[in-house]
Amino acid sequence: SLFWQAQYPSLSNYMNSQTNITPKMRGILINWLIEVRYVIFVSVVTIQTNEIQLVGLTALLLASKYEDFWHPKVNELIAITDDSYTRLQMLSMEKLILKKLMFRLNTPTPYVFMLRFLKAAQSDKKLEHLAFYLIELCLTEYEALKFRSSLLCASAIYVARCTLQMSPAWTPLLCKHAHYEEDCAEMILRFHKASSKGPLKVTYGKYVCESYLCVAKIKAVHRLLPQ
Repeated sequence: SLFWQAQYPSLSNYMNSQTNITPKMRGILINWLIEVRYVIFVSVVTIQTNEIQLVGLTALLLASKYEDFWHPKVNELIAITDDSYTRLQMLSMEKLILKKLMFRLNTPTPYVFMLRFLKAAQSDKKLEHLAFYLIELCLTEYEALKFRSSLLCASAIYVARCTLQMSPAWTPLLCKHAHYEEDCAEMILRFHKASSKGPLKVTYGKYVCESYLCVAKIKAVHRLLPQ
């Protein structure tokens, strides 16, 4: 995963090429995608404002085809948008995305690293849910793209351990398998403190449920613990 991560450039400046959509609009799209259960494509293709939801839905379709045994039907996805797009539009966008990405759909995601690092953290369910909550808060934030997925995940686990007052905050086993940075961790802590107040609350609403042990209700720490 670390090898493949190194093959892809940072996406921290990709919005500079977008003249029709903004970081705020990107956040709204991802917030919406989380709600209905994005991507390198927008770093190489200029997206029109009226296409942003189509790109998100098509990315969801491709991801489900790549990762799952079952994927939603095109018409089912179109129905989510109140039939704002046609079947032909979605299939055409699917072809365009695959062409622009040169059919490379195996870029490492935070999920891959999170599973590995949580194993090194010897986590229980509470730590696991809180760490995933923190990393999902990063999804809607354009600022987070300046950090690689592996660093985001390690920093999210560090913040989660600090939040749960686990000692030590960073174990020797974690030191062996993962690396976090203070500026990344501080950014995630800032997202955590604001998570219940901003307009994009789908992630908060998801993790406030009992099935996720209500980890969204856990108060953010005032400051991070020393390693």
